[in-house]
Amino acid sequence: MNIKKYINSKILYIYFIVWILNVVLLMSYHAMWRDEVRNFMIAIGRTSNIHLLGNPHPFLIYKIQQIGFLITNSFYALPILSFIISLIVVFFVLFKSPFSYGLRCLIIFGYPTLYEYTVMSRNYGISVLLMVFFAICFSSYRYKYIFTGVILFFLANTNIHSAIIVLVFSILWPLNSWYQHDKTWSEDSKKILINSIFGIVGFLVCYLTIYPVRYDLAAAHPIGIAGKFKIRFLKHIAVYGNKELFLNYFHNKIIATMLYDIMKVSNFLSIILSVFCLFGDTVLFSTAIITLFSFFILFSVVYPGSYRHEALWVMLMVSLLWIKKKSNNKSTNNKINKIGNFSFYLLICSQFIFSIMFSYHEMILPNSRSKEFYKFLLSNESIKKSKIISSVDYILEPIPYYTGNHVFMLSLNNFDFVVPYRNIFNYNLDDLLHAAQKLAVCNESPPLILIVNDIMDSRRIAHNVMDEKSEKSTRKYMYNYWTFTVTREQRKRFLENAHEIARYPNGYLEEGFIVYQLNYNNIDSKKCNK
Repeated sequence: MNIKKYINSKILYIYFIVWILNVVLLMSYHAMWRDEVRNFMIAIGRTSNIHLLGNPHPFLIYKIQQIGFLITNSFYALPILSFIISLIVVFFVLFKSPFSYGLRCLIIFGYPTLYEYTVMSRNYGISVLLMVFFAICFSSYRYKYIFTGVILFFLANTNIHSAIIVLVFSILWPLNSWYQHDKTWSEDSKKILINSIFGIVGFLVCYLTIYPVRYDLAAAHPIGIAGKFKIRFLKHIAVYGNKELFLNYFHNKIIATMLYDIMKVSNFLSIILSVFCLFGDTVLFSTAIITLFSFFILFSVVYPGSYRHEALWVMLMVSLLWIKKKSNNKSTNNKINKIGNFSFYLLICSQFIFSIMFSYHEMILPNSRSKEFYKFLLSNESIKKSKIISSVDYILEPIPYYTGNHVFMLSLNNFDFVVPYRNIFNYNLDDLLHAAQKLAVCNESPPLILIVNDIMDSRRIAHNVMDEKSEKSTRKYMYNYWTFTVTREQRKRFLENAHEIARYPNGYLEEGFIVYQLNYNNIDSKKCNK
């Protein structure tokens, strides 16, 4: 027995080391993209145009990143914090969770834990960490009534999706206790109520922090980004719409299509049926179902959501099943639970398969071209310190993570680090040229001008408006928030005043661009109106 326990412990350490090595490898290839850098710059106070109130993300991750930056005085605080947070999650899943060794392996090497919430430095990894802490504390009678409320408060202030989870649980938990105690408030019920109030207050703090939204796409499109009702049933974790990924991976249309269809259907079924692994526990089962329905409404009506948003429900299921298994309630291990358990395992397996297929994509296709562009700047002494301006401001946001070159935001008519999405903007190539010429004269140095590629098509072929010969070309970016127009005459004037020095194809998450350098000698010195 001791030998078996010794071998099992070594297996867990092997899992842990392999996970660390994989993450380090993936991080070495990772190119920061705008969503990661944007929030970090807000956190460390590099912009005066965006504040925490009215920003669509609650305060917790900003404060964590702020502290990390104060300690390190380095932008590397961003990936380091993301790695440390996930490292703690993986440690507790491996060495403290009640799951089988196989399931522990599938969870830590699944796409959320290996890549999406670790390599990608966003505000969702901290949600998973707090869900793990919640499972540990809620499973212990010693800590249940001491820390649960505090954890719920902070979990609600990681992102709006976690705030919804907290609100649902904080309402169901005391109501269930009150009902089970013959509709009276026992001592335990009072303790539960106090902890639940912490969760509800956390939800209210989150709501009052982010609403009304002043600095994001919701401010530019107040009716809602989703626009109209469209069924979006957690399609990203069901790999719906990722047929191209299967085609690229298997290089056989028949096999790829068959596997894609099988995985898509099985994932949809496993999402629905996996909640039944919690059947028998009223609070946990109800929390899973109501949260699933709430996410369905949120993604269908308000915001379409991405994998990172939807996968929070998967991690919630991990947390809730952790609690249920720790309760040792054998009476709930019936046929319905077995169907739910099988479906849950199937769902976790699919995220593991998705991880194998997609976690290493940046070795071939980076999320952003910002890292490559930075290396290009370093390799050329004449442009190493050039100011940078772009046809679309948001493409500039990840660049300051790598380089100290100042970036000029057309929407602000000033240098900054992030774009405050307050209005809908309409610019043309002449606007860009005049702004670049003013920059050149005022700073006595020709800036670099980035003309952003078209939004990616299904084949990820990069088209650029500068390569067209039509009389007038119009491009719309970011949910039609940003319009950029080029006429034949404008293109001619631009090419007379600037020359191309580099091209970048589209990345996985961001468009690429053509890099032009302004011809400094052609500029009228009167263009600088200081």
